[in-house]
Amino acid sequence: PKATNHLHVHAQAPLIVFSSSTAIIRNIHITHHAGTVLCAQFKKVAGEHTPEFACLGPGQDKEHYWPEEAVKASPWAEKRGVVGSGISYYETKEWVSFWRPYYHFVSGDGGGNLHQTNWEYENLVSTIVMRDPLERFLAGGKCDGWQEKIASASPPGNEDPSNQTQYLYWEYANSKCTDNYALNALARDRCVKGANTSISCLDGAKELLNRVTFILDQACLGKSIVALGNALHLNFTESGFESNLHHKHPAIRERFGNDTLYEFVKTRFTRDIELYEWSKKRSIVVCNK
Repeated sequence: PKATNHLHVHAQAPLIVFSSSTAIIRNIHITHHAGTVLCAQFKKVAGEHTPEFACLGPGQDKEHYWPEEAVKASPWAEKRGVVGSGISYYETKEWVSFWRPYYHFVSGDGGGNLHQTNWEYENLVSTIVMRDPLERFLAGGKCDGWQEKIASASPPGNEDPSNQTQYLYWEYANSKCTDNYALNALARDRCVKGANTSISCLDGAKELLNRVTFILDQACLGKSIVALGNALHLNFTESGFESNLHHKHPAIRERFGNDTLYEFVKTRFTRDIELYEWSKKRSIVVCNK
């Protein structure tokens, strides 16, 4: 897709501080939102380190630049082995000061209410990759093992809905795991209720995204990461993104292979889709398909 640069207004403040090595970048990681690809780019930054396992934690052997004192740090002891756990407003400065000597970029899921973090703190730069919820649905999900269930029942090389897997996709579409997935991670409270999710639930997630320094759109992730690198004075290139993400697919509706399933999922994810459409316009690069 073509793309238009669009530097998020909130992004201006922390950038000079980051270049002076006092700030840390904290990515809000949502499963199947290209967090691993984003992490891989930051792993290439010379003279800096990132956690292992998608920049979330110490890795399997627990020997990759994981400070021993990290597992004893009292504010985050309940999330041992995870860098980006939920951080309260008043702990944010302490959290940045603790981790920045070790890492320049970390990822984490909510691990608590994301709204409580002081995202405006001058030494905290935040990122999030947003993705079309219908695309994400077709990518499967780790929750309750759906990705494995679908993969094991699918023809080799094609995990999109088929005659063999329609029944599984219907179960998956109705599961709690898929209910407005990204919105559920970003909302102020547990307010998602399928097609009956309220506008106030959506507004809460928008409030959070308005506080994030950089929103990236997975629809043109390569261009978005290059723009992010430019803003942070880091030399990122677009090379390799297509192969790292996924193969090119037919149109979403066609991939569902069932109009009834497509319409059901689209209706159930109404608020999540609205959140994505809203976020696209605020991405560091506005993708034009």
